[in-house]
Amino acid sequence: MNERKLSVTNSLIIINAVVFFVGMMVQREALLGIPFPQAPRTSIFEITCAYSWFTCFLEGEIWRIITYQFVHANFGHVLFNMWALYFFGPAVEHAMGPRRYLAFYLACGVAGALFSSLLAGLNLYSTLPDVPQNEMICNQIAAFAGYEGHVRCWEMIPLVGASASIYGVMVACAFMYPDVLISLIFPPVTLRLRTFALIVIGIASITILFNLGNAGGEAGHLGGIIMGAIIMLAWKYRILNRFR
Repeated sequence: MNERKLSVTNSLIIINAVVFFVGMMVQREALLGIPFPQAPRTSIFEITCAYSWFTCFLEGEIWRIITYQFVHANFGHVLFNMWALYFFGPAVEHAMGPRRYLAFYLACGVAGALFSSLLAGLNLYSTLPDVPQNEMICNQIAAFAGYEGHVRCWEMIPLVGASASIYGVMVACAFMYPDVLISLIFPPVTLRLRTFALIVIGIASITILFNLGNAGGEAGHLGGIIMGAIIMLAWKYRILNRFR
């Protein structure tokens, strides 16, 4: 008798939900995701798992480039991401197979974190301006964490969420089923999946270029989109070559 296994998509949704709700109950004082006295209370998972250039590369906690993908800032954040994963994930998982799908998902998340840091390092957006007062605070936090060097503000900004991974999954779905129609609640329109993906890419690009709200998050989204598109183009080319 064959037992029905839990899909990768459903497993990811469960893990993200559990991490979020446990994090709501277990918190510590932290600033920029780093333990700091008399700071706001923060989810223990944001402290130990969030990505920043500082924690991941200067502090050597390299696992954060994966673990940040399972941490979310608030209920709306995790709800929207898991809804999108539930919508796009199953079709992509079915086409790729569980192992390749999981590798694809995580790779898009890694690309999102690195691309966000790249654009910040190039001063293409600024979540926290590098003014003397901010730099002093950032370096105080870094020193409290035991780091002896000088840091720039963008290196300290924590990044959390599965958005880059999910945007990569959305792009994969758009490659596979470009003409499938989807209906949005707001605005109440129906459009092709390929058109929806292009609109999302446009919004992310404009947000970064004009340094609008959540530019760092949109940079991560765009990194996931780019990685997803690169992998899908390579996969499509390989599939086409099989029939030549």
